[in-house]
Order: sequence, then structure tokens, then C-alpha cells
Amino acid sequence: MHDVVFDDRYETVEGHLERDRDTVIGLWRGQIGWRDQLDRMYDVFYLGCPFRQPRLQLLRHRASGEIVGTVGVGPRPMLWQGRERLAGVASHFVVLPAHRSLKPATLLARAMAAICLEHFAFGYAMTNARGGAVCKRAGFAVPAQLSRHVRVLRYREYMTRVLPGPLGRAGGALLDAALAASRHLPLPGRRAALHVAWTDAVDPRMQVLWEQSEHGEGLCTVRSTQILEWRFLGLPAVRRRFLLVAPASGAPLLAWFACETNVRAPGLMTVTDAWFAGGVRTADRRAIRELCRMGYAAGYDAIELRLTAARPVLDAWHAEGFVTRGRQPFFVHGMDARRDGDVGIGLHITDIEQDG
Repeated sequence: MHDVVFDDRYETVEGHLERDRDTVIGLWRGQIGWRDQLDRMYDVFYLGCPFRQPRLQLLRHRASGEIVGTVGVGPRPMLWQGRERLAGVASHFVVLPAHRSLKPATLLARAMAAICLEHFAFGYAMTNARGGAVCKRAGFAVPAQLSRHVRVLRYREYMTRVLPGPLGRAGGALLDAALAASRHLPLPGRRAALHVAWTDAVDPRMQVLWEQSEHGEGLCTVRSTQILEWRFLGLPAVRRRFLLVAPASGAPLLAWFACETNVRAPGLMTVTDAWFAGGVRTADRRAIRELCRMGYAAGYDAIELRLTAARPVLDAWHAEGFVTRGRQPFFVHGMDARRDGDVGIGLHITDIEQDG
């Protein structure tokens, strides 16, 4: 841990979930996404959490008495070393621009780290580079990187970003035409004999698939109906639905995908989470192929997911055309990851672990 001389102009105070609701939402405005749904996010994440009461810390400027920052820690049921434990996910870290320097931010982050140790089995954080520097100073370790994987389905938009004007449009049109023709070729294995359907509700078979699959000994979120409904149907999204893959209608699932329209790019479908009959060990390439087919039919230009998993799982996605397009650190605190790069803990992480 880096030594930081704290700025005594600031102090952290414990927040009250009901009393400080408007204060926290006011701090969020203009600082985090979902500007038109901040009230919903707060009420679902902090007041409606079904697992245990989230914790809230506030950063106060001593001289003015003004609250200038906030961070939450929300409970998340996870498996770790074969046992279910309640982890704390660092959530909605905000410091107002006029007070945004290393010392007050680190003070708030260390208060967050203390909450993780006091109220939860361990804590974790998923943040950008700036937030990552603060997390490291607060004592969080980085056992692994969370990777973003992308597959282009249509090249019309992609080519206009890499080639100028008419050349990009023409090149994209030619590539799309070739890909569209190839989809109709009678190649072996091109079309799996599977039943694939969209649904707007959590299907009970999704939890059954989770219960009957391999969980391993590493770190992995518990995928019960309760958490799926709370995380995916309660928290904000542009358009979110589930793709179910089974051998026949009504049969036990082989795979499911939680999908949503990317908030910044309407042509991009984000796979927020996915689960297969092989659990943490393997992923079904036929199901991934069906995901791509259905995404194309729904009009998307590309599919993305963020995933850190066992090599056979990643290999299945890459074999179906997904390419790694960036990484970000996954931070933990209070676990057995004592140094950066300690991949021995084992991770199966997607965007389901995000704070929403």
C-alpha cells in the first residue's frame, strides 16, 4: 500500500440510506450515467437490495460542512473456494470536480475498504484507470484483468471509421454482402439444431442450469433467480432481454445470455452475462453461434462482452470470431490475492459483477 498524507480538510462519515438519498443522487448528477434513472438506480441498489443492507460513506469538507463525495458498498452473493459468501462491491464512487484530488479520494476509498472488511467476507471493485489508482492506494490488489471481447456482425459502420468517406461505405457494403451470402451456404455445423428464443423475463430454467453446472473453486457470482431478477430486471438498461438456448422447446437449457443495447452505441449489443451447461469449465460454441445469428437478425452491428474466465471458455468465444479489444483491472480486497497478478485465485467475471 502507498503511503498518503491525508488532507485534514476532509473527513468521511457514515451515510444513512434513507436520510441521505437526495444528497447522494445530487452528487451523482452529471458524474455517472443513467441521468434520467438515477432515482431508480438508488432505490433498487440501495433501498431494494434483497441480500443485506448496503453501506454508504460520505466525504465531507470540514470548513463548509458540505458533502462533496460518496461511495457505496453493495452486497453480492458469490462462490469462493467452493463456499457461498457475501462479498461487497464498491459502487458509485464520486468526488465533486472542485475536490477531486488524490488525498480526499484516497480517504474515501480507504473508508470503503474498511467497510468491505467489517461487513463482508471480502470486497471488489471494477473501475476505470483513475479510480484504479485510488483503489491501489486504498489497499486493493489486482489478481487479474477483465477483458473486453468484440465480434463485428456488420462492417458498414466499422469500415467508415477506418477508411474515408465513400471508400469506407463501399468496403463495408462489400464485406456485409459477402458475409450475408456465406450465412446461406450449406456448410457442416453452420446451423445448430437447437431451440433459441428471446424472453423479457427470467426463466426458472436459468437457475436450474446454474445449479446443475460446474462452479469450480474460484470466484464466481451465484446466479439464482433472485439475483438475476434484481440485477437485470430492476437496475436500469436501454433494452435488456435474455436469449435462451435449448435442444427443444421447453427442454432444460444448454445456455443463456443476458443481452442489452449499449447505452452509447445503439448498434452494439452488450452481453452482460452468459452461462453454459459446462459452467466455469467450458462454453458451448453452438450456443455462441446462435447468439451471433440472433444478434444479426435483431439488427445489431456488433456484439461485445467483458469476460475473464478459464482458458477453454475464452477459447470458445474466440473460435466464434470474438477478438479481445482492451482490458481493465479487477480489484479485490480482503482475499488471498496478496500481490498483483496473483491469478491463482481463479476468476469467472462478467458484467453481472458490476454495480449496475
